[in-house]
Amino acid sequence: MAKSTKRKCKFDPERPYCLVLGGGGAKGVYHIGAWRALRELGVPVNAYVGNSIGAIIGAFLAQGLEKELEELGATIRLESIVDVGPEKDGLPDGSEMVSRIKKVSRSLARKGGLDTSPLRSTLMELIDEKVIRSRGCDLGVTTVNVSDLEPEEIFLDSMPPGSLVDYLMASSAVPGFTLPKIQGKTYVDGGVYDNVPYEMARRRGYRRIIVVDISGAGINLKPDVEGSETVYIKNSIQMGGILDFDRAFLDRFTLLGYLDTMRVFGRLSGYSYFLRPDPEAEARFRGEAARLGPPLAGEAERPSKDFFPDRMRLDGRLLLKCLECSAQSLHVERIREYTYAELASEVARKRAEEEERAKHAIGSGEARGARRLEQVLAAAWKDGRFEKPPYFYLLLARATPAGKAREAVHMLLDRFFPELKAAEAWFGVDPRILEEVISR
Repeated sequence: MAKSTKRKCKFDPERPYCLVLGGGGAKGVYHIGAWRALRELGVPVNAYVGNSIGAIIGAFLAQGLEKELEELGATIRLESIVDVGPEKDGLPDGSEMVSRIKKVSRSLARKGGLDTSPLRSTLMELIDEKVIRSRGCDLGVTTVNVSDLEPEEIFLDSMPPGSLVDYLMASSAVPGFTLPKIQGKTYVDGGVYDNVPYEMARRRGYRRIIVVDISGAGINLKPDVEGSETVYIKNSIQMGGILDFDRAFLDRFTLLGYLDTMRVFGRLSGYSYFLRPDPEAEARFRGEAARLGPPLAGEAERPSKDFFPDRMRLDGRLLLKCLECSAQSLHVERIREYTYAELASEVARKRAEEEERAKHAIGSGEARGARRLEQVLAAAWKDGRFEKPPYFYLLLARATPAGKAREAVHMLLDRFFPELKAAEAWFGVDPRILEEVISR
């Protein structure tokens, strides 16, 4: 039976899983966070199947190199993967990305592809094939034999002795890297065949499988989970690229892997946020909502399609939904674990911040009327970029003169930001009541 990423997943500690790890370059740090969560949860794993960075991390885990993997994730940079050569000319002041592009361009021109010898050196130093074989954990990788134009799915027990690092390099040879050879054959990253090798695990006979998909580039096949117990973990926020070694991104994406996994297994709840479950606070708030009257009381008794976003409409956790919608309307930081009280506090802080910003914008003439605001919103929707939180736009709309233009702005806000109605209801509740409900 397939397990949804929105439902609590239970597991039997006596029945281990096969862990399938997808490719995605630098985004592979997500796997490290996911593994940290699986370890804390006590989820048993005795087999690893991976592609590209997923294959490499699978080898680390099969050898028991958890500490080394954490250290690698905390220190990895572009130069850890490819040889970009010495800096030959001074660079003017500018972003680090400019420097990286110049380094990569020199390496491509010099080698005819990015030289991945630093990655090979790291693997040769840390990966001990004999230890992995002796531990008895199953390990499989996928790659593509370019010479024969054939995909190759291979497990450690079928690899010639001493060739594991070669196959790890073959699996992670993304186009643009120098392509490794094994026994005279040239190989390329398995992502051009199957970036998340779930079917490889199924063909091996595994039926209890945990998949970690990091949205890497390549062929991502839809898994056929019939007849299996599959837990699917996927990054809930799209961010970064395969060669994005910015430290802030790597740290945040590692944490996201941990949080997403904890949410899949029910230790955390939420839609866009990661909340520790608090059924007692939910019960208290439902009681208060009944006394407060509409719209909260109406929603508590009869879930309304229009009051909350569609994805929440059948969820009975009224307090969680109000907190999430309010946080979304204020662009509260998502990649963080919250208690209900912590998220409510952050919502209050951000609300005051946006109200002050809106007051300044209105006073300085930055808000130039409903018609102008309507144009700004429509343009932002078309570009897919809203620079300010939805609540800020709502405050500007309230400050514009009544009329058809203002009505049009409110219609746009309702369409673009379905969370605003619930947020407005939340902001209308007496803060003393909220503090009593949440902090008791």
